Amino acid sequence: ASAIWRRASAGEGQVLLISGEPGIGKTRLVRELMALAEVSGARALLGECYAEGGMPYAPIAQIIEAALANSHTPPLPHLVLADLITLAPALRLRFPDVPPNPLLDPQPDQQRVFENVVRFFAALTTHAPVLVVVDDAHWADSGTLALVRHLARRARASKLRLLIAFTYREVELSEART
Repeated sequence: ASAIWRRASAGEGQVLLISGEPGIGKTRLVRELMALAEVSGARALLGECYAEGGMPYAPIAQIIEAALANSHTPPLPHLVLADLITLAPALRLRFPDVPPNPLLDPQPDQQRVFENVVRFFAALTTHAPVLVVVDDAHWADSGTLALVRHLARRARASKLRLLIAFTYREVELSEART
């Protein structure tokens, strides 16, 4: 994991999948990786998925809210902030003057939101590498998975200093298929 973190810190966007049965130590391993990232001066952001489900993009909303709560977050254009507020509506209280982006057809609208999330992480990674953790991804909604897949592809192509780590239970995945 530390070798993958070094590559991500150097600008090779990476994805790390940590899988195993319940209780094997996936969360402990990822917490150690978060501590390693923070000690090296990076930002570590955690989003958790829950069996009960929840709002679409819930782990992404947690990650965005945590990043924007930090005073070291660079200023973002209103166009980007508007789409972040779409994913994390609680941010509306913090940014009441940001007007919503115009609605497009569903496909272009989703593409714009996904690209603005990439722009957000690109802005974050200009100051320090970023570790994004999605814990218990076996419970993630399809929108979260699509967004993180898009971010992972663009992080690598754009040479972002970003590591996206997922934990998931293989048992849950095999049960979900039956």
